[in-house]
Amino acid sequence: HSAKEAFLHPILLLQTVILGLVAYFACTQSLTFIIGKLLPSYSNYNDEAISAMSRGNYFLTFIGTVILVPPVEECLYRGLIFRNLYKKSHWAAYCISIAAFACLHILGYIGTYPVKDLILAFLQYIPAGLWLAWSYIKGESIFVPVIIHSAVNFITIRGIL
Repeated sequence: HSAKEAFLHPILLLQTVILGLVAYFACTQSLTFIIGKLLPSYSNYNDEAISAMSRGNYFLTFIGTVILVPPVEECLYRGLIFRNLYKKSHWAAYCISIAAFACLHILGYIGTYPVKDLILAFLQYIPAGLWLAWSYIKGESIFVPVIIHSAVNFITIRGIL
């Protein structure tokens, strides 16, 4: 079905959003559990920074992480990188867009934290990149990963999971 049809059939859009969210959280929680068992003292520095920002000014953190960042990142990683590569190679589209997405989330910490921690943080963003790309294809609209990304960021800053 086309993006236009997805909006005409909101149940299909909702189904894709729900499946993407569930898959994202299942993979992310599983990976976090495994990392926690192997390295109990490890924590994701980006998550810590966002949590600290939300304690400092929740409203601005909410606007930035829930309203502004998801459309920008999704247009870049899924709309630009993924979509253009997908026409040539599905495999390359997934790998490159996921790697770029994960790199963005650790870039500011290079040189500040040990390489092992940066690699673990990189790995933690792979499920997000994977399921956001999947939802873009399944939902046939950039709005689907934007909604999922916004929901994930909202849940994260609220400390729900």
